[in-house]
Amino acid sequence: MSASAIGYKMLSHTVAVLGQKKATGKLVLEQGEQQWQLYFFQGCLVYATGGAHRSRRWYRAIGQHCRNFQVDLRDLDAAELWEYQLLQRGLAAREMSLEQAKAIVHSSVSEVFFALIGQSGLRREWRPSHKYFSTVTSSLLLSVTEVEKMLCSTEHIWQKWKQMGLWLVDPEQAPLLKASAQLQENRFSSNSLMVLSNVFNGENTLWDIADKKKQCVTMATRALVNYMKQGLVNFRTVPDLPSPIEQWRLAAVSAGPGRPLIACIDDSPAVCEFLEQTLSPQGYRVLKIQDPMQGVGMIAKHKPALIFMEVLMPKTSGFALCHFLRKTPAFRETPIVFLTTQDSIMDRTRAKFTGATDFLSKPANAEQVLEIADKYVKVKGEGQPAAIRSDDLLNSQQLTLANS
Repeated sequence: MSASAIGYKMLSHTVAVLGQKKATGKLVLEQGEQQWQLYFFQGCLVYATGGAHRSRRWYRAIGQHCRNFQVDLRDLDAAELWEYQLLQRGLAAREMSLEQAKAIVHSSVSEVFFALIGQSGLRREWRPSHKYFSTVTSSLLLSVTEVEKMLCSTEHIWQKWKQMGLWLVDPEQAPLLKASAQLQENRFSSNSLMVLSNVFNGENTLWDIADKKKQCVTMATRALVNYMKQGLVNFRTVPDLPSPIEQWRLAAVSAGPGRPLIACIDDSPAVCEFLEQTLSPQGYRVLKIQDPMQGVGMIAKHKPALIFMEVLMPKTSGFALCHFLRKTPAFRETPIVFLTTQDSIMDRTRAKFTGATDFLSKPANAEQVLEIADKYVKVKGEGQPAAIRSDDLLNSQQLTLANS
């Protein structure tokens, strides 16, 4: 049985079973280091995402179906299903129509299905949960029947892909046309060669190229097949683009010098990342410090307006570090907040004696962190944009693809 038959059969059977059980949760599919996620609500498919180029896929879909989309990105949960959250916000703000939102869902799901159909050794894990859906837009849900139709249609495209001899080619890869005298001999004009080289330049994936040409991926790739047979094409793995949320944060960071700096001294990268994700969209910069000993030099250099600090750390304790900072003239008045799992009465008392300004126990939520930040630090000026248009972000229109 071919890889496509195995992948299609597995997906079709799994969707049918989840639909019959009216299951709600996330189906995780893995192949090597790649992972895809299919989200279900009461047996219907909500969205499909994951793979190597989650953000590129989003930008392509937005470019195809809602080019002028803009939405407020503040307070968006970047960890889980941000694409669907953006769709819901777009609908609520009337920045896109229901038809546009449906088209984006269909486009994204089809690309994910194409990737999955060609896999023969997928590992599956079902994670039942309602936590992924604070709200669900019922009109965007895909029924089992609709999903089966999409699977059939995508499998048909994959069969064409295979018949073209492309079963070993991943459309997430970027073709690079080799500079070769052999190309010169193919009776191409210098202008045509330049266009070909700009399109197949090792930076645009086959999906990107198909999007720009407004063609099916098999049709857009057909022009490459002859060059591939002659050994004139290399395929490169290219990175994903930053997500809209990541780009919003980058834009906020560069918004101006009036943004207060908050330091996080914690040997856990996850805690520092959580603080950055929470504080950056609200106009703060975050200095992440995992090594407390090196951190002394960093905070002396950058002079943060507020310091979050763990108690239990390698090499030194938060109590000792706080006591040291309070003896340093530059940090006698700097707010220092312990963010720690050590939350006994003794710990809180000791924190006061060492000079801590406040105390927050782990795990803290975003609301608590922001309340502390707003209590001790004020953002000067507006600083961050309330909404960013898709044109202000990297998207499919800004991929380095020449017109052809």
